[in-house]
Amino acid sequence: MMQRSLILLFLFTTIGIGNVNAQLNPDKIFVASIHTVQVYPTGQPLAPPVIHLNTNSPLQISFDDFKAQYQDYYYAVELVDSNWQSIEMNDFDYVKGFNQNKIANYTVSSIATQRYFHYQFSFPNSNCSPKLSGNYILKIYKDGNKENLVFTRRLYVVEDLVAVAANVQEPFDGAISRTHQKIKLGVDVKNIPSFQNDQLFVRVIQNYRYNDAKVVTAPSFIRNTVLEFNNEAELLFPAGKESRWLDLQSLRLRSDRIAEIDNKGVTSIVFVKPDMTRANMLYSSFNDLNGGYLIMNTESLQSETQNDYAQVVFTYLPKDHIPYLDQKLYLTGAITNNVLDAGSEMRFDPKLGLYQKTLLLKQGYYSYSYILRDRNEPNDMDDFTDTEGNHWETENNYSIFVYYHAPGTRYDQLVGFSSINSKQNW
Repeated sequence: MMQRSLILLFLFTTIGIGNVNAQLNPDKIFVASIHTVQVYPTGQPLAPPVIHLNTNSPLQISFDDFKAQYQDYYYAVELVDSNWQSIEMNDFDYVKGFNQNKIANYTVSSIATQRYFHYQFSFPNSNCSPKLSGNYILKIYKDGNKENLVFTRRLYVVEDLVAVAANVQEPFDGAISRTHQKIKLGVDVKNIPSFQNDQLFVRVIQNYRYNDAKVVTAPSFIRNTVLEFNNEAELLFPAGKESRWLDLQSLRLRSDRIAEIDNKGVTSIVFVKPDMTRANMLYSSFNDLNGGYLIMNTESLQSETQNDYAQVVFTYLPKDHIPYLDQKLYLTGAITNNVLDAGSEMRFDPKLGLYQKTLLLKQGYYSYSYILRDRNEPNDMDDFTDTEGNHWETENNYSIFVYYHAPGTRYDQLVGFSSINSKQNW
């Protein structure tokens, strides 16, 4: 009993059980040979991994394996709670069909210097589909052994029980009205049987930065069956600036953002032109990918199996070549899995007086930003203040997830989803 108590105490202090904002990160790679993992609705590579219950709109899942020989890979899904933590439910309670499925579709790379096997499949399919809505973790594992994990990815299954109406507004507070964006939304719950107000909550995510989601658990107003969320202080986001970009569609021709390409070795090395703060630059509107990326090329190749890989060196020049004191600098976006961790942290070189980060990337078109976060008092409202600047006009995507935990159940239903863009209001 004492040992169990100590384990529970450890979990509370390290992953924040009981805190609606404390989320585990389900997007992890456990095998170094795995690269370019993608999970998105078929035909929509920049959309979040969302499917709707009992519909024919599957997710496309793909990845490259540098082992370059066939591996016996399987996949399964696990229903978890809204914070990506396990719940006590049997597979048969939430999966139709089989929850251990072999990945049979693969292609061997060609032309590319870096050899790899490209695996691909769709979910749901005739062998495996979800019965219930909610957050799911997709698990790829080897040799039929679910403990032998290769990588995991998040996906969402929506049961459309509520209607969500949302828009992006300028904050009322004059101090942040030109630098931040506020989400106002209404949720119509008339189709939820025996609805209980205190069992519903909303999570809003800007540009797929999942771990910096804003969560609201109580509406500002209730008008008949519509719950309105309009608290001035809750759903506020720094607006940032349009994402920086990098064109890697060709590893022979230098695009505008590339300083040098070294093709002497087996793997090309691409040196990106040094970045620096944009905080004092005027706002300029242009189309960006909001931190996403597209695997593509300009050489008429089959992108999935003929695109090559390169070591890409990113450089950030701080003012006067002096490192940020008590602050960490991160390279953020899908390029680093939208997570602020060791994999996205820039390292300062005292000899050169600059920050650098090297990533292995497949040919494509990438967008990214820099985030500066205090080591001792992290505040996501200040993320872009010193590195990018904040402008109310910035175009951002917002994903809105509505959860409901019905009394007597063991899981969080995902009863509504909406995706909005800040430009829709103008």
